[in-house]
Amino acid sequence: MKRFSLLLSAVLLLQAQASEPSAFGAGNLDSDAPYGLTSAEKKIVENRKTLETTKQKSQENTAQLQSLRERLDGLQTIIEGLNEKAQSNKLKVGELEAEAGSARTRDEKLAALEEAVRAEEANIASLKELLQTLAAQVDTINANYVSKDEYNRLVEEVNTFKRDLSSTLKGVSATAPAADPYASLSSKALAAQAEKKYDALFFKDAIPMYEELIRRNYKPALAHFMIGEMWHYRKAWEKALSYYKESAGRYDEAPYMPKLMLHSAECMMHLGDTANAKKFLQSLRAKYPGTGEAVKAEALLNTL
Repeated sequence: MKRFSLLLSAVLLLQAQASEPSAFGAGNLDSDAPYGLTSAEKKIVENRKTLETTKQKSQENTAQLQSLRERLDGLQTIIEGLNEKAQSNKLKVGELEAEAGSARTRDEKLAALEEAVRAEEANIASLKELLQTLAAQVDTINANYVSKDEYNRLVEEVNTFKRDLSSTLKGVSATAPAADPYASLSSKALAAQAEKKYDALFFKDAIPMYEELIRRNYKPALAHFMIGEMWHYRKAWEKALSYYKESAGRYDEAPYMPKLMLHSAECMMHLGDTANAKKFLQSLRAKYPGTGEAVKAEALLNTL
């Protein structure tokens, strides 16, 4: 008998690299606007954005710094040339002063050379001022520059997080509170109390009880489903879908699967993911014909 994963286009457990989209449509980390993410998947998206921003900043700073360095080198060459020319003109002035001949001709040449020297000295002063401005810009970039070592360190941090992700997902879905209010209850007794709270619509009390059952690894597939049902009731579609996905990944032959599939499709419809919603409804109709959920699935398909 084919398993539920084949009828649902292979419902995927989140892999350690977390790079392939889920058959739920939710949890697709490659989407421009991913939804229905678990807390671990949200952390991956956040780290990926940080890494991309850092990479872009590093590339922009490198290009800007290279451009400024080229300009500085060019200005330095011009200044050296002007200094040499000014020095040459000064020598000519000295030579003219020592020359014999017409005083008028000598004075005219001397005045022209002195004017050239003053103009070149003014140019040199202006270029030096520009050089100082560019140097200050370089200092500013260097102060904010993301070095290759820093960038590689960020990459390694993200890779380390991915390597640890698999073992993290196999553990608890939330951090246990400092003081455990359920310490005196057995898992079976806690599950019974959680069900009573759920039936009475006391979701504020029921949700942490089911989260505690997940931490204890007591029927975690059912606990995820129940939490998904409460978020579905509250119309928190993304949250509900993430819990449904986790529940299906843990136990895809559970007796509540028709309801899980129907409510997952409803979440997708509210989130605008009509294509995947249609696939779920068709799979529900095919695998569980004659059920109340299959009848509702047929009705919803007629609206798509």
